[in-house]
Amino acid sequence: MKNKTFKKYLAEGFLIVFSVLFALLINKLFDDYKTLQKKEVAIESIKKELNRNALIIQDWKTKHVIIRDKLVSINNGDNDSIKSELLKNKIFDLGILTNQEGLIDNTLTKTAWESAKSTGIVAEFDFETTEILTQVYSLQDLIIDKTISELLNFYFETETHNLNNLEQTLIQFQLRFWELTGQEELMIYLYADSIKKIK
Repeated sequence: MKNKTFKKYLAEGFLIVFSVLFALLINKLFDDYKTLQKKEVAIESIKKELNRNALIIQDWKTKHVIIRDKLVSINNGDNDSIKSELLKNKIFDLGILTNQEGLIDNTLTKTAWESAKSTGIVAEFDFETTEILTQVYSLQDLIIDKTISELLNFYFETETHNLNNLEQTLIQFQLRFWELTGQEELMIYLYADSIKKIK
């Protein structure tokens, strides 16, 4: 009798333990599925953001190469008409070099990347993906926060608008646009490479 009761309790105990473990397994599988879904959404959002940014940077580069080439032409003495036009003003008019367009007419974003980091889903990315994306967004930040910022700061310096220093100013702008277009070219490559490689 005791043996039957013991076996009954053992069987019931086994069923309870099995039920709890099975429920935990189902819960874990469901959590893993939700995490995988979040990861896929994050990766897809980042890819869309990179594609959008790639189009923007390509547009930037096209405009900035034109400005850079004008500066090279002026500094080589091949385009005195632009230099004469610059000298007609009381200040250095960058619009003459940009065809009265802004240097930046659209902004690069990093919302999807920042969201992935803030939600912690980046921890689910493989190492290579995280490394590639960190490199891409770091260079993007460098272009915006340093290169373009320094270029604009140089434009707003008082000495830049002293037309007695026009030749030095034009050389400085040429150097800065060479740096900017070089970084934009690298950025175009990194966007394409990262879109291909991220998983």
